[in-house]
Amino acid sequence: MLKLISRGKLTTLVFHKVPVTRHPLSPAELDLDDFTAVLHATLRRFRILPLEDALIALRAGNLPDNAACITFDDGYPDWRMAVVPVLERLGVHATFFVTSGQYVAGLPMWNERILHAVAAAPPGTDTLLLKDAGLDGMGFDTVAQRQHTIRQLDAFLKYQDPETKERLLVELENHTGTTRVNAPSMEVADLRDLHARGFGIGGHSVTHPILSRCTERQAYEEIAGAREQLESLIRGKVVAFAYPNGAPGKDFGPEHIEMVRRAGYRYAFTTLRGVASAGTSPLQIPRFTPWGPSQGRMFLQFARNLMRRAPMLEEEASQHKQALMVAFHFPPQAGSSGILRTLNFVKYLPQQGWDTSVVAVTPRAFEDVRNDLVSSIPSQTRIVRAGALDAARHMSIKGKYPRVFALPDRWSSWWLPAVWAGMREIRRKRPDIIWSTYPISTAHLIGGSLSRLSGIPWVADFRDPMVNRDYPADKTQRRLWQWLEANVLRHASACVFTTASAAQEYQRRYPDHAAKCHVIENGYDEEAFEQVVPLREGVADGTLLLLHSGLIYPKDRDPSTFFAAVCELIDEGHLDARRLCIRFRAPHHGEEVMACAERYGLTNCVEVGPPIPYHRAIAEMTGSDLLLVFQGSNFNTQIPAKIYEYLRSERPILAVVDPEGGTAGQLRRFHGVHIADIHSKESIRESLLASLHANASREQENALALNRHLVQAYSRSSQTGSLGRLFDRVSRVAP
Repeated sequence: MLKLISRGKLTTLVFHKVPVTRHPLSPAELDLDDFTAVLHATLRRFRILPLEDALIALRAGNLPDNAACITFDDGYPDWRMAVVPVLERLGVHATFFVTSGQYVAGLPMWNERILHAVAAAPPGTDTLLLKDAGLDGMGFDTVAQRQHTIRQLDAFLKYQDPETKERLLVELENHTGTTRVNAPSMEVADLRDLHARGFGIGGHSVTHPILSRCTERQAYEEIAGAREQLESLIRGKVVAFAYPNGAPGKDFGPEHIEMVRRAGYRYAFTTLRGVASAGTSPLQIPRFTPWGPSQGRMFLQFARNLMRRAPMLEEEASQHKQALMVAFHFPPQAGSSGILRTLNFVKYLPQQGWDTSVVAVTPRAFEDVRNDLVSSIPSQTRIVRAGALDAARHMSIKGKYPRVFALPDRWSSWWLPAVWAGMREIRRKRPDIIWSTYPISTAHLIGGSLSRLSGIPWVADFRDPMVNRDYPADKTQRRLWQWLEANVLRHASACVFTTASAAQEYQRRYPDHAAKCHVIENGYDEEAFEQVVPLREGVADGTLLLLHSGLIYPKDRDPSTFFAAVCELIDEGHLDARRLCIRFRAPHHGEEVMACAERYGLTNCVEVGPPIPYHRAIAEMTGSDLLLVFQGSNFNTQIPAKIYEYLRSERPILAVVDPEGGTAGQLRRFHGVHIADIHSKESIRESLLASLHANASREQENALALNRHLVQAYSRSSQTGSLGRLFDRVSRVAP
């Protein structure tokens, strides 16, 4: 039953102090035996995931069934001594949200100070304390009186502003003859031990005030200060925050959600019961604590929580304009450079005054998925996923399917669900621009349909030409694509291409709409190169590593002539086959690559590597001795997106291309690039020899360093600036 109702939902449990034996003055708290029983009940019904992994999977649309996470709030020494051994014994991950003031300002948790002060008060202590605040009936003689006193003080002090709360706590401690120094608190060693053991660390403010009782400045310092302090202590990233006390609308408001975003957190958690689903704001994730006491009652509590819809606060309205982006290539898809183009537009458009929503597909539509780029999606970006079937995988019988199912492409089933989802999003928050991106042509059908239904101006990102001399080969598909591209040029307000030659080609094809054609080139993300460490995994010392990263097309990116040149250089003694590794990273057509290498006797030198996370792929580029590009004449109007990452990596490049094509023309502007004719073994041989000789010179290293300055114009941030300005122009002239 739980599996059925948990689909697409994330259950997050929250705990606080878990002592081995509960304190006699805190009879309601969970002790270690209680917590262990709850954990066993959770494990029987849920798959417990690391918090960040679960949230990324939820955002990606591929969250496993029965997913749950474990979290703790505040900061107690009991965690290290009692909780961690149980978690490790059961193989359970948890994230600990910690108040950082314990380490920086020496401030134990305020509720621990109350407990310690009341417990230490001698019998007969004066009960007039805080009577002016309306706290009557407090006593220190019996256990019951002390329990009542703790409850009253806790409820009252919790909602005082930070200065008042601290003053009254000091007054209480003076009155009972104790000090805050005596109250138990976590030490830096406890925090670092949790982090070193692989548990997550999150921010929970500096001193645990109720944010709604703070001034704007105080609240931001509490939120941002916790992250800064914790990161300096654990020497790692802190990406999640838990609102103190955590009741939306009472303990925090929309302004505090925006502060959390501004402070650099990607996720934030409330104490509102319920579960997170695809539509839940990443900065308002609900949590609850199952209280039992029996296994049966816990099952009912889990089930009730799974069916609860947690209301969310309306987050502060942005002053930015809104763009609705239609993109098939979007995380969690693996293996397409188009992902990075759309993702980085979404990432950097807020800097240009544009916020985004994305109409994407459910992960089922992709052949391969990987979640490593999902965390790069801004928290304010809303993702709307619509179902799509791949005709080749989902509609075929023994590999065959009716051609109509693949017109205009294999994912044509995405059209109607995406238009339905897009119109819902348009009604929710009317955007100023609709943007769609090829090469999945159905995306332009969706963008055009949404624009016609809503009257909102539409920008179509072609990237590369849809139709060329030999593509698509199927005549029916070719005619349909010709109709589609003409329709896009007619109805779109602007059309974007990645190269000037592609834009010029469309200006010639459609002279009546030539003014609509604009160029926004591909590029690289500077953030991907921050703190990158060169990677040469699996390469022995002294081995020459030649790397091609990305897709190989057997016809138009054919490495055979290159292999022939390498074979000749080995025979002549210019290359040592025993110290040579030619690596093709995620080429997709790996079998064809290896078959070609076998024909030239290079199987011991050539290897095909599987896809790896994006940041590792960047590290591998920076660790290579020579980077390879293949581009045939059919692609002369196209420039591979990866060349900009190659150039930013400051490594030499061998471009095996048509010398008259756009790729060759672009690369000639940079240093350390050797261009060879893809059809000429002699040209490749000479260029490869030249690159090997240059590799050993200090002059080349100095020249390569100059590329960093030259390539800055192609940073994703810079290119997004061009898109933002285009959006501004189109939205201003829209009727």
